[in-house]
Amino acid sequence: MTSGGGPDQRLPAVTLVPLRWWQLAEAADLEPDVFDVDPWTPEMFWSELAAGPSRYYLAALVAGRIVGYAGLAVTDDEAYIQTVGVHPDLRGRGLGARLMIALLREARRRGARSCGLEVRTDNHAARALYARLGFVDIGMRRGYYQPSGGDAYVMRARPIDSAGYGVQLDAAWAALDERDAAAAGPGQAHPPANAPSSDSAPAPDSTAASDGTAGAGGAAGVPASTFTEGAG
Repeated sequence: MTSGGGPDQRLPAVTLVPLRWWQLAEAADLEPDVFDVDPWTPEMFWSELAAGPSRYYLAALVAGRIVGYAGLAVTDDEAYIQTVGVHPDLRGRGLGARLMIALLREARRRGARSCGLEVRTDNHAARALYARLGFVDIGMRRGYYQPSGGDAYVMRARPIDSAGYGVQLDAAWAALDERDAAAAGPGQAHPPANAPSSDSAPAPDSTAASDGTAGAGGAAGVPASTFTEGAG
């Protein structure tokens, strides 16, 4: 709580790292809190990890505990966002956006030209985030989510391999840095507003893990800020 009695909007220090197989039980335990309808089972997480290097998953850690995760699949020049999940207590702080930007940067490094995803038709906050990152509706899948039978919009961003899209991602990350700095207040440590783009960083040696997990390499796609890159 802040001294004024309102909620503290500062996001605690977060580290983005590849999601490892030994963290799957913790991620699966968090899943029902993140997705109260149609949560993934532990077996679904494991099956994603078994998919190999076509998958790239990140975990967001606060004090060593998982508070969010996100996953990407890349085949040839097409990428797909498999999942983005954030602990309910940390929503609205930009963590989901950070995870999305990190995945999109990884997709660019892997040579993807487009990126798609599904999102519940009633998940307005997520749809707004995806739209800010250049995703547009291209269709609908009736009864996509099971067992609830919920419908999904299909969204896609393209071309994500252009220099202009890289600039868009950098600007989105910088805007989050500026918001975090403002929330930190005067005299407090805060992330830089000019966090470097990771598009020029070397690709990790990913061996991984959809609503779910990650590779053996470092958390590429994560520029310096309150969000630090960890070894996993």
